[in-house]
Amino acid sequence: MRPTKSELIFAAVVMLAIPIVAELALRIGHVQFDSQLYTADQQTGWSLRAGAEGLVAGETRQYVHVNKHGFRDADRSYEKPGSTVRIAVLGNSWTEAMQVPLDKTYCSLLERRLTELSCFAGKHVDVLNFGVSGYSTAQELLLLRDEVWKYHPDIVVVAFYSARDVANNVRQFNNAANPEQSPYFVYRGDQLVLDDSFRELPAVQKKQIILQKIRGLVNDHVVVLQAVNALVRNGRARVAMAAVKERAGEAGVHTIEHSIYAAPTQPSLQEAWRVTEGLLVTMHDEVKTHGAEFRIVTLANRPQVIPDRAKRLAFMQALGVSDLSYADERIKALGEREGILVTILAPALSSYAETHQIYLNGFNESNLGGGHWNEMGHRLAAETIASSMCGFANRNESQALASTH
Repeated sequence: MRPTKSELIFAAVVMLAIPIVAELALRIGHVQFDSQLYTADQQTGWSLRAGAEGLVAGETRQYVHVNKHGFRDADRSYEKPGSTVRIAVLGNSWTEAMQVPLDKTYCSLLERRLTELSCFAGKHVDVLNFGVSGYSTAQELLLLRDEVWKYHPDIVVVAFYSARDVANNVRQFNNAANPEQSPYFVYRGDQLVLDDSFRELPAVQKKQIILQKIRGLVNDHVVVLQAVNALVRNGRARVAMAAVKERAGEAGVHTIEHSIYAAPTQPSLQEAWRVTEGLLVTMHDEVKTHGAEFRIVTLANRPQVIPDRAKRLAFMQALGVSDLSYADERIKALGEREGILVTILAPALSSYAETHQIYLNGFNESNLGGGHWNEMGHRLAAETIASSMCGFANRNESQALASTH
């Protein structure tokens, strides 16, 4: 029996009413979900959506604003103000730092600290945050070429998070929600060559990017859409992590993030390290060509800053390693070979955590020791980086003075 016209109208009204009622219920209950802050990008695969803002309800609840150029930072002009030293920081989610207020991120704190210390002959210091969640060293190199040089930085810093950066530089171990939507560099002989085949994907075509940005603007104001998108993102993240775990198992690696505490024996991880080091050297050479200074800061991984020494030792014993410094030392050795300034954060942060018995990762009893840096972690990172940079700045100034006499 076919439905009557009135029945069809009633069904249509009900279908329209359901999302409206759901929207009202969510608003009355003050239920909030993560905003859609990211969009596809033809150069790097994805990026933050310029001018976007909204709630990030992950490890903490933060209201986040993305600046007009698409970075989690204050608005910056392309032209560098006079009497200013500009420092560009490239990194992933640890630098983007959605878990803490903007003024509590290590980049913001570093800017204030370096200015206070007058490390650069009394000049004001700008620290520009180019961190984007999930970025690999390959994406950071492309971002440097396409965006960062517009700001005329004097110093370029790569905030290197070894627990993910090495793995994310190869398709096999990349834990992005869609590892295919990412650029990679591969060796062909002795040459690093860009694999940008992701640009053929429908999601990164110009029309699709425009539609994504429009959906993002609508999503900013419709809680029901935020809920649906949150479910979709969480589902994709789980699928991606499961796929990475499966591929790691096939390569003979139990946990990718723990593989960086010893010299790799698997060919796939050896190649990941080779590509990573090649990318860092390429960045160093390009920065030098632009007349700027290049630095690497190795960020402290979670196991390195466990405040309980017994737990840290148990972790090392389970891995069969005598310390947790392999990745840091390898990057340091690269720096010594290539003339790159390297700052290692783990010793200072680990010492503070153990001395004060305080967790630098996590925000409550349910995730202490896990997740990203909390405010104390960011503060210690900023102070350690500032001390290192001031040391080099003062040394360089002394050398410049000596050369004039």
